Amino acid sequence: MIFRPTVSHTWRGIFILACLTIAPDARAGGFGIRAQSAEGFGAAIAGVAAGNALSFSYWNPAVLANVDRFQVEGVSNVIFPAISLDPAASNTVDIGKGALVPAMYMAMPLNSRMTLGMSITSPYGLATQAPTNWAGQIYGRKSEIFSINANPMLSYRVNDVLSVGVGLQVQYFKTKLTQAVDVVPFAPDAMLKADGVGVGFNLGMQLKPWAGGTIGLGYRSAISHDLDGHLTTPLGRASAAAGLTTPALASLGVRQELNERYRVMGTVEWTNWSRLGTVPVYDGVSGGVLTTLPLRYRDGWLFSVGGEYDFSQKVTARAGVGYEIAPMNDMTRDVRLPEPNQVILSAGLSYRYSERTTLDLAITQSLGLGNGAVTIASGDPRYLGLPFSATSDLNVTIVSAGLKMKFDSLPFGIR
Repeated sequence: MIFRPTVSHTWRGIFILACLTIAPDARAGGFGIRAQSAEGFGAAIAGVAAGNALSFSYWNPAVLANVDRFQVEGVSNVIFPAISLDPAASNTVDIGKGALVPAMYMAMPLNSRMTLGMSITSPYGLATQAPTNWAGQIYGRKSEIFSINANPMLSYRVNDVLSVGVGLQVQYFKTKLTQAVDVVPFAPDAMLKADGVGVGFNLGMQLKPWAGGTIGLGYRSAISHDLDGHLTTPLGRASAAAGLTTPALASLGVRQELNERYRVMGTVEWTNWSRLGTVPVYDGVSGGVLTTLPLRYRDGWLFSVGGEYDFSQKVTARAGVGYEIAPMNDMTRDVRLPEPNQVILSAGLSYRYSERTTLDLAITQSLGLGNGAVTIASGDPRYLGLPFSATSDLNVTIVSAGLKMKFDSLPFGIR
């Protein structure tokens, strides 16, 4: 059953419906974040599941089997989004907001075969903000999402050909969303704030079946969250709850050394966004179903290829190109997620200051293909009494920096 309020009563529960229509993220389809590795981003994440960098353990925990001493890696990504909506018969609005997304990794060999690792990442996030008064204000003004994922992992090197890995994910997820309660200028907001903690797993394997070649396969499970919070409207504040399951992700990577200096890589990545089909929304007190949210997403895909070249023992350059199939189409694209398919162009550089210290830099450009249509009309389950149509344009620049450090013994006197 779909709840259909009039325009003048959009505050009656429709903001809860928006709790999963989260800020667009040009980096990883839907509201996902792929900015977990500066080295990986330098080649459009081509071959990450088959690589050696500590940060590649985000895609495949078996990567940890390549660690031969205590290591740490920190990554910082600065995102400059240009995301615009051009409503029919109205002015274009820019809804993109910049963001800083960090990640941290560490790993320690336990013996000649087993390695213990840990990552702290933000797999979902970013934000959008439209002007207070704009043509689509009852469908969205401001969207924010924040997540932290703590992921202890363990790898085991079976032999010189096969390594495997497994990990536990503990994820905190928080969202804050606002939208207008009416179409008139300066109409007040309805605001939903909700958060929750969920648990999942990740696992993977790496094969080195021939000289210079590596194949990696990694999987991050879906994580179910029971989001609890409150809905604030001009009439007061009420308890609200919704179930959110973040999608599973699988990554297949290949790497091949062509000679001592040159390597080529490739990635195929699948994200199970279609599991976010119809989402029930509950009254936080009675537990009854208020309505359902038909997101109707499809699965997302990324295909990327890249290469890297060692100019010297200290400097390595890399580049990559990717094509991403977004999880929404012209029937499901929204003012909060106006994402089209994208082309991803990346370039990066690594500088080995010493045997123990390496600096990674990367720049990535995500370019939306064509103008993504956003259409909400009578008969659409999202319809709130006001037809809305627009085209969207997307162009996102991401600058990434990473620092890798290796230690012969544990730092700070830890034993």
